[in-house]
Amino acid sequence: MTGWFSYTSPWSRLRSLVVLGALVWGTAAVRQHPERPGLRLATLILLVAVTAAWLYYVVWRPAGQFTVTGIVVCLATGLALAIVHPQGPAVAFPAIACWWAAYQTPRRWAIPLTAGTALLYPLTGLFAGFGWWIVSGPVSFVLGLTFGLIRAQREALAAETQLAQEERARSAALAERGRIAREIHDVLAHSLAALTVQLETADALLEGGRVEQARGSVARAGQLAREGLAETRRAIGALRGDTLPLPDLLTALAAQYRADFQTQATVGIAGQPTDLGADTSLTLYRSAQEAMTNVRKHAPGAPVRLDLRYAPGEVSLHVANGPAPAGTPHPLAAAGGGYGLVGLRERAKLAGGSFDAGPAERGYRVDVRIPV
Repeated sequence: MTGWFSYTSPWSRLRSLVVLGALVWGTAAVRQHPERPGLRLATLILLVAVTAAWLYYVVWRPAGQFTVTGIVVCLATGLALAIVHPQGPAVAFPAIACWWAAYQTPRRWAIPLTAGTALLYPLTGLFAGFGWWIVSGPVSFVLGLTFGLIRAQREALAAETQLAQEERARSAALAERGRIAREIHDVLAHSLAALTVQLETADALLEGGRVEQARGSVARAGQLAREGLAETRRAIGALRGDTLPLPDLLTALAAQYRADFQTQATVGIAGQPTDLGADTSLTLYRSAQEAMTNVRKHAPGAPVRLDLRYAPGEVSLHVANGPAPAGTPHPLAAAGGGYGLVGLRERAKLAGGSFDAGPAERGYRVDVRIPV
């Protein structure tokens, strides 16, 4: 049992004993009717019975073993005591039992038990005549039932709230895992694709006996490896919420592409630059990276244009490439499409924006729009 009547700690058990002691003392202290000599004996017997039931089923019972039987025993003995002795606080025994029933058992048990108790209580008129207690007793039973139901409902809602919070935490963890997976994919796809190009080039140069140029490609591969490490650190910073210098990063992407393929790669910045959030900057940067990686795979050496546009309430990125030079080998085309564009679409959606990609002017284009 939980709540006020939670008997899993010494303090709560002490409170239960205090309540029991107060009710027993209050009932025993009420003046008895001298014309009914057997009433004192009946009161004593019932007090012993209800005390024993209370101690066993409430205080000394094993944790979690408060059963319908225990409630019925406490209710029956308490009701009998209240019937033969209605002038004192004995009516609190069945009222508390009704509270227990509503709190600990399903409604299909609690409501009939309370209704039966309220119907039996008027038998007090046979022992003490009819008085105000004929009404106060059933009212106290209904109040006990009501408070017990309210408490049970509150705890059920608290349990549901806790489950909902745990579910939200699991969802947040899954979302974070997805975010980290996208970062890993984008960093590896960009870095390894560039490394592969340089190593493939170095291998071809060595086969042709052009050792010095092959050394240049190997040196470039080493530089790309170092840049990959820097990119990894940048990705970790973005995951922590650090804002990325987006225009500078786009310029660096274009410069790398020009150095690798000796072709045109330009960056255009339109509008008044504004501070973007970490998620928005990262989404646009990863979109540019993935677009450039796809150009390296499927149209190496093709001219590329990156346009970043700041507009009121929106920032957009447009990446487009033309056709690759005739006869250009495609060593990375067999690497497959992977999940790059799918991940970019997910990124844009999570940032509240839109993503679109498709053929354009004998090449390919990628468009991302995000509200700011």
